[in-house]
Formats: sequence, structure tokens, C-alpha cells
Amino acid sequence: MTKPPVSIESLPEPVPRPVQWRRLYRNLAALNRGDPAEVLDAAYSVGDAIGGMSDERQLRRILATQEGRSLLARGGSLTDALADHAALARLPEGSLGRAFLVFCQRHSLNSRELVDHQHAMSRDYQRLDAVRQWFNDRLVVMHDLWHVLAGYDATTAGESALMCFQLSHRFNDRALPIFVAMSVATGRISGRNAREAFQRGRRASFMVPAPFEDLLAVSLEDARERLGIIPPELSHPVVTSEAMLNPAPAH
Repeated sequence: MTKPPVSIESLPEPVPRPVQWRRLYRNLAALNRGDPAEVLDAAYSVGDAIGGMSDERQLRRILATQEGRSLLARGGSLTDALADHAALARLPEGSLGRAFLVFCQRHSLNSRELVDHQHAMSRDYQRLDAVRQWFNDRLVVMHDLWHVLAGYDATTAGESALMCFQLSHRFNDRALPIFVAMSVATGRISGRNAREAFQRGRRASFMVPAPFEDLLAVSLEDARERLGIIPPELSHPVVTSEAMLNPAPAH
């Protein structure tokens, strides 16, 4: 007997997520200090503390698309695909997967370690059903893959540019506009670059339900074309925010 497709109505009720005001203010202050040792955990904690049903609305949005329903029906773990550095190293030179591996090596990143750390920091991950856990993990690890696709480095300016790029793709995320406003107000990214990054993201295809596992073996240029991402050198003809773009590959 064929199982019926998963729909939002077939899932358990979502876990309530009220705002944790003290945690929010504490971690906003840490972000404002800009200490590299604190920034990553503080950014995640702000998103978790601000609560709301951002992820739930995003899940509803992708399950309303055929692409999203097909992705969920296929299952699999994007975390496992991105954390397998040996498999990524066997992909063709110039592929999205190889470019992602170089990015991870440059910044000492591993997708499995990242999601395990964020599971421990989350207020409610262990209370989520399997579908919502799958989606939560996917949102976490696709962030670094978007760094490579967009061409923005994991620097202060690069993170700021990526948040601007993401606005039209994760518009339900309460924390994202706060991060963008803080980045521009504190000069971590220029207003010009912020506007260019936002416009670039708005012109791209809706990326959250994209089958990234299928794109890892294709060239970075082809992956960008399939997703409607304009190359960074065209979107940012004059880069004014220092170290915003990923460095060019060594030859």
C-alpha cells in the first residue's frame, strides 16, 4: 500500500516558541561586541531566543511546492552529504561540492559537528517530530553551502552580505532583519553592498527546497545558473566591504 504524502496537516502540533527575552538581550549584546569567539553561538541563540514560528512557516512554504514535497519524500540527510569530506574530495574539480570542501577546510568547518552543537543549544530540538528535525538540520547546514553558492566568505562582511541575500528566501525568520539592520548600522557591510546582495537574492530562485544533494557534483557555475544566482563579480562590480567575497581559487 502506498503511503500518503506528508502534509503539514499530517504532522503533530508544532512546539510553542515564546520569546526568551533575557536570552535575547544577552546575545544581542554579545553580537554587538563582535568578539569572534562569541559571534557564532550568539547569532544562533538570538534566532532561537526570539522564538516565533519562523521555521514552521518556512516548512509550510516548502511543503506547498512540488519540489519541497519531492525533497521530503526522498528523505536523506544533507548534513551527512556535506559532512563526508572524503566523498566531496572525489567530486570533479570545479564542482560545487569541491568548492564547499575548500570553504570548510579554510574555516575548519564540519556540518555534522555544527548541527550536533546546535542541537545542544536549541531549546526544543529533541521535542520536535522527525520531519521538523529533518527540516531544522537542513536549514542549519545549507547556510554554509549558500556561502559558496553566493560567493560570500565567512567573514564579518561576508556573513552580513549573505543575510541580505537570504532575506527574500527566509522572510519568515524574525531574527534576519535584526541582523541585517545591525550589520548596516555598525558598518560591518556598506549600504551599497547590502542593497546589491538583497537584490541578488531576490532575483534568484527560491532556494530553501532546492535538491542540493543533486547539485554537489555539477560545476559551481552550473549550480548558480540552475538556481538563478548571478555571479558575485557582476552583482558587486565595486566591492567596498573588506573581505566580503570568497577568495579566488589558487591555480
